[in-house]
Order: sequence, then structure tokens, then C-alpha cells
Amino acid sequence: MCKGKVTSSQPLRRSRGGSFLGLETGLGRDQSRLHNEFLQPEGCATISAMLGLLRKVFPERSWARLTYHKVSAVVSALWFLLPARKLTVIAVTGTSGKSTTVELIHSLLQAGGKKAGALSTIQFHVGDTILPNHSLRTTLRPWQTQKLLRRMVSVGCTHVVLEVSSHALDQHRTWGIPVDTAVLTNISDNEHLDYHGTFADYVQSKEKLFHSLNLSFRKPHIPKQIILNADDDQYERFAEIPADQHWTFARQGRGDFRPTDVKLSARDMQFTLRVPNHQERVRVPLVGEHNLENLLAAVAAARSAGIDFEALSSTLPSLPGIPGRLETISRGQAFSAVVDFSYKPSALRSVIAALKPLTEGRLIVVWGGAGGRAPSNWSACAQILDAEANEIVLTTDDPGETDPKKIAAHIRQKISREEGTGFFEIEDRYEAIRYALYTAEAGDTVLIAGRGHEGIQKIGKKKIRFDDRDVVREILAFAEAQDLLEKS
Repeated sequence: MCKGKVTSSQPLRRSRGGSFLGLETGLGRDQSRLHNEFLQPEGCATISAMLGLLRKVFPERSWARLTYHKVSAVVSALWFLLPARKLTVIAVTGTSGKSTTVELIHSLLQAGGKKAGALSTIQFHVGDTILPNHSLRTTLRPWQTQKLLRRMVSVGCTHVVLEVSSHALDQHRTWGIPVDTAVLTNISDNEHLDYHGTFADYVQSKEKLFHSLNLSFRKPHIPKQIILNADDDQYERFAEIPADQHWTFARQGRGDFRPTDVKLSARDMQFTLRVPNHQERVRVPLVGEHNLENLLAAVAAARSAGIDFEALSSTLPSLPGIPGRLETISRGQAFSAVVDFSYKPSALRSVIAALKPLTEGRLIVVWGGAGGRAPSNWSACAQILDAEANEIVLTTDDPGETDPKKIAAHIRQKISREEGTGFFEIEDRYEAIRYALYTAEAGDTVLIAGRGHEGIQKIGKKKIRFDDRDVVREILAFAEAQDLLEKS
């Protein structure tokens, strides 16, 4: 990227308010932005300490904690007068692709004339209002969820799309939300083994959503429906769960909703969309085979909600991009800068598979293991990067209360390269991103992976304002202003 050179003794730094300033000489990397003035204040330290002690006394899945969660869910639902009974509820669960699928379903419902709300890892849609999700939770606490559902009802929403995690299902957070359509994107990875212990327990938690369909409150003239990925290894298991209607989608095999004659490019995908009793050639501004799978799930959910095919096909070419999901940041530079949420093995593998064919030069990946995850997932991601990336920049993700140096040490053992030979370790995430952007050349792709849309970074008990997309924009803008940015 650079026509000149910016040395590590001249890092970009952030102001107290969180905005980024220009170069400041003499500020060494030892004064890491990870641990100084822009951290949140200490006002809640005593409460945090008390909660921390209670969490140690009562583990996450103890009877006391699970009872507390269920009572909280019951009280919340009753307090807000069971708002979900007035909405058609579509719930999406799975390992990867949940947030994208929720956002796509919401867009298709809106385009089809339904006034819909949505709650995802990325953001909340309440009528015409969009609120960012700063909670760092896939599924909110019951009180927050029920409050938002009540607001949706009050502004006239008829449908809602919910992203539902295995934690939420295990902790009864969705009690009092009668789901009408349950969607399974896929099940892979040893995800959340820190919580579930075994893969079998993880799958059983996902099953709770589908088993609850026929046991939940029935709304007049609204069937209970299940939508499954026919390509997934767990398909047969979930297909045995009873419902009024089963639908399937498949990218590779045979499903009710499937593509043929697929052509993928750096800008879009084109394929023949086959649905029951109809088929049509469509173009969609999404990239990658994994997004094709997400789109098929969304189309199946929209059709199950009564959206006619003509409305769907006319909407697909203008679907909006998903924040923090293969999001390209550009100031006309000669290389690609892409921000993506892919922190787990299956997602990282899919994103790299999407980007490699579109990259003429090197694939440079900035990534770090998130705290609170199974070390086996860190290892699997490291091995994927070692095999697929031309250059790896290992950095800090959201370590939480896990020592980021320990995370990095574990990952480093799984990477076969010596530092300086296609592998660099830079703990400060801002500096890692800056390094990757300033060393990229024409035709390269820089993938900043792991955080996507997230605007808050958790380090220890601190919460830091940090958005990968804003960081990339700031660095590129500075380089352009200094005439350091090579244009395409």
C-alpha cells in the first residue's frame, strides 16, 4: 500500500473519546491502547466483584443458575404481557450463518409487505428503527428480549425473526416466546464446549428449539414449521422431530429450495433458484458459497411465511449487505480490505474459500483467538490459516478474562511457520491491522477476521470501544491524506 514507510515507533493512537488521531511519534507499543485511558470507568467494580464471586459459587449450569434463568424468563414474559403471542415468530439457530440468515429473512419479509422486527447478534430492527447490539450476546437476556418484542407489537410489527443460541435454549431465555418456524442453518465445530462439555450436549440444546414447536402456544391459522439444511450431517436427527410442515434447503444435495448452474464472482452470485413448483435465474449481491447456503435458508423461511416468489425474485438483486460479514472497506486502494465475523473454524474456512479465488496476490489474515472458547477451536482455526493464508498476523480478539498471551501461545504452537516468514505476532489489534494494511500490495486481500460488526472489545473486566471497520477506514484515510495509498 505504501509509497513511503511508517515505522512502528510512529503508531496511530486513539483519543480519550475513542476517535482515532494521526501519527504521534515517541508513543511506543509498550503503552498499548489495550490497557490505558480509553478503558471503561471503574464505577461498577464492587458489583462486578460480587457477581464474579457468585458465578464461582454457582457454576453456569448449576440448578441454582438455571432456575434463576427460568424464573427471570417467566417473570419477564408475564410482565410484558407475552408479546410474542401477537407475532409470527421465526427462530434461527445453528453453528454458523445465523446472523446473516436472520438479516436476510428480515429483508425478504419487509420486501414482501410484512412489517417485521428482528433480533440478531449484529443489530435489532424494531419497526423502522435499527439499534446496534452492543451486548456481545447472540440472544439477549429475557427482560431485554421481551421489552423489544413489546415495542415491536406497539409499532405494528406482525412478524419477528430471532437469532437463538444454544446457551439461550439451555437457560430458558426464550420461555414465553411461542416459535412458529424454526430454522437450522448447520451444525459443525466443537462450538461452546466450554459451556456444553460435549458435542452431543451442544446438539441436544439446539434440538430443544424444534421439540418446543408443537408444545408451544398455537396462533390462529399459523402452522408450526421446521426448515432444515439437507446437506448437514445432523439433518436426519432433526428431520424426525414432528411439525405441521417440513421444508429443506440444500446447496449440494436435493432440497425443496436449491440452486443449479451457480456462478460466483467477487461482486455477486448468479444461479437458477429452484423452489417448489417454480424456478428462476437470479442474481444476488452476496459473495461465497456459505452465503449461498444462508440465502437458501432465508428464501425458504420467507416462502414459509407466505411471501410470493415474484416479490422474492425482484428483491434478491438489491439485497443490502450484512454489517461485518465479508464487508469490504475501500478508498480506491489497489488491494482489498475485508472485515468478517469469522472466529470459528467452519466460518473461517468458508470465508477463506470465498476470498482465495478472488485474490490475485496474497491473502493476509489478521486474526486472534477469542477468550472463553474451546482451545480446540483456536487450534483448528490456526491450522486452517497455516494451510490457506499467505501471511498470518496473530493478534488479540476478545480475550475476556483469559490472558491474551496464553491464547497466543497456544495458537503459536499450531502454526508451523517461523515468525517473520509469513507469520507475525502483534498483540495490539490496532497495530496488527495497521501493519497488514501498510504491507499489502496491489492484488492482495487483507482479511480482518473474528470481530466483524462488533464495536466493543472485552479485555479482562474492561470494555473498550473498538470496531475493526472504523480502524480500517481511519488507517486508509490517513494513508490517503499522506499520499501513501496506492490506488487501483
